[in-house]
Amino acid sequence: MQAWIETGQLQPGARLPGENRVMAAYGISRWTAREALAALAAAGLITKRTGAGTFVRENRRLERRPRRYRRHRQAPFATDARAAKMQPHIEATSAEVEAPPDIADLLLLPPGAAVMRTHYRFLADDKPIQTSVSYEPLDLTSGTPVVRPEEGPLAGAGVVNRMDSIGVEILRVTEEVTVRPPRADEVTSLSILPGVHVFDIIRTFFSAERPVETARIVIPGDRYSLVYAFRVTDEDEPATD
Repeated sequence: MQAWIETGQLQPGARLPGENRVMAAYGISRWTAREALAALAAAGLITKRTGAGTFVRENRRLERRPRRYRRHRQAPFATDARAAKMQPHIEATSAEVEAPPDIADLLLLPPGAAVMRTHYRFLADDKPIQTSVSYEPLDLTSGTPVVRPEEGPLAGAGVVNRMDSIGVEILRVTEEVTVRPPRADEVTSLSILPGVHVFDIIRTFFSAERPVETARIVIPGDRYSLVYAFRVTDEDEPATD
């Protein structure tokens, strides 16, 4: 069955035969049939719907391409979702906290400095796609209309546009990408199936003087494709975005 799924003979959304039919078709025991279906689930190829059966998983993914964080554009997630013909929705909760040691290091702040922490959950067509926890130094944003990223006149406008509005020009963005198994809370909040790993992305925005925001973004590997394009050159040249 795996070959049928991977070659498209079984299309996304197709219902798979149950254990009894698999046993009869292949002349195998119930235990072997169960293990075969479990292996397909662990590989992220099928999903079980309670009371309905087992189906080939939908493979529609959003694409995350090398970012050009253009000014006066909508936030990147909304762009990605609409490009995939999906409707974006963002849940967000902000609070003033002391910067944890790793965040203080990333933002070049003294230990315990005040930051605005925002927890995000991003959904497309009401399905969870990614989570993010962002931190912004309150010595930059306190007392401004954009102190809470998802409130005020520029709610949802993205870091670049919000910082522009208070006279902080972002010039550079870095992203560090790793892959790891999901934590228990991520399995719950993102409805991650067994066998699916996550992209763990640390993204930081910089002005000419300092880092102005950092975020840890977590994306299940079956929801997004990370797409990169690079130019071929004859000589070394400075990296650009």
